[in-house]
Amino acid sequence: MGDQTSTRRILDEAIRRIWRFTGIQIQGMAQLAPEDARHSCLHAIASGMVARVSALAEMVRTGRTNPLWEVRLAETNAPAREDGPQLRIGVYALAANPLHWGHILVGLTSLVSMGLDRVVFVVAGADPRKPFLLPTEVRHRLAREVIEAFQPFFAYSPIALGTSRDGETNLGRLFELNPRLPMHAFYIAGSDHYQRRTDTGEPDTIEKLELLSLSLGLAARPGRSLSAVFVDRPGCGEENRPMDTFLDVHVLPAMPLACSSSAARNALCEGRFSEALTTVPYATFAEIQSLRLFEGVRACQERLPA
Repeated sequence: MGDQTSTRRILDEAIRRIWRFTGIQIQGMAQLAPEDARHSCLHAIASGMVARVSALAEMVRTGRTNPLWEVRLAETNAPAREDGPQLRIGVYALAANPLHWGHILVGLTSLVSMGLDRVVFVVAGADPRKPFLLPTEVRHRLAREVIEAFQPFFAYSPIALGTSRDGETNLGRLFELNPRLPMHAFYIAGSDHYQRRTDTGEPDTIEKLELLSLSLGLAARPGRSLSAVFVDRPGCGEENRPMDTFLDVHVLPAMPLACSSSAARNALCEGRFSEALTTVPYATFAEIQSLRLFEGVRACQERLPA
C-alpha cells in the first residue's frame, strides 16, 4: 500500500467507478423493463445501492476500510503479506446462476454493516444439489465481470473451480492459502442456513463453521478468527433466534427487494421480460441473450427448481 493520500485517491476513484457502473446497468434494464417493473424493482435496486455505496464512501473518507491489502485468493496467486493490521474479510459463497443485484446488495450490506475491508465472492464449482447450473466457466465469467466492477471492495476467487466443495470448505481453503495473514473472516450466508442441521439431518452452516474453527485451531491463534453473518430472508425471521454456539454470529436485515436466481432463470426460459429479470445487471442479461444460454437447455425443458 502507498501513502494515505494515494490510497484515498485510489479508493475515491473506485467509488466513482461503482457509481458509473451501477447507473449504466440500471439504465440499461430500464430501457427494456415494463413500466411497473421500472417503478418498483429498479427503484428499490437504485435506492438500495445509493444507501450502501454512500455508506461505503463514508468508510473510505474516515479510513475505516483497508481494501488494498493483498489476500491470496487462488493457488496461482503469490503468497500474501504476514504483517500489518488484521484484515476483516467477508467470504460470500454462492452459485451465481446467474448473479443478481440481491447478491451485490448482500455483499455491500455486509461490508458496511460489519466494517469489512473486502468481500470475497467464492462462486461454486459443481454442486450436486443444483443439477441445472449453467456451465461452470460461463457462470464464473459472468459473475466475475460484475464483481470486478466493485474492486477493490469486492474480489472474485476461483478456488471452487473444478470441485464440488461447499462454501464452508472453501472458506477453510482461504485460511489455508493465507496461513500467516492476520485475518478475521466473516462467512456470509442466507438466514435459511442459520441452523445446525438441515431438514434431512445433514450438517448446516453453524455446525460446519464450528467444526472448521476447531480444525483450524482458531481459538489458539492470535490474529485469526471467524464470525458468521446471516442475512435475513422473507419468511425466515422467526427462525433467527440465538442458538447455543461458540461462534460469533450476526444477523442482518433482509435486502430491500426480493431477488431470486430461480425466478430470473424461469423468465429467461420463457422468453419474457418480467420484473424478475430487472434484478439481473444489464451486462449479464445482454451476454446471456447474445449467447442464447437459456435456449433449449435442460433446465428450461424440465423447469425444475435449482
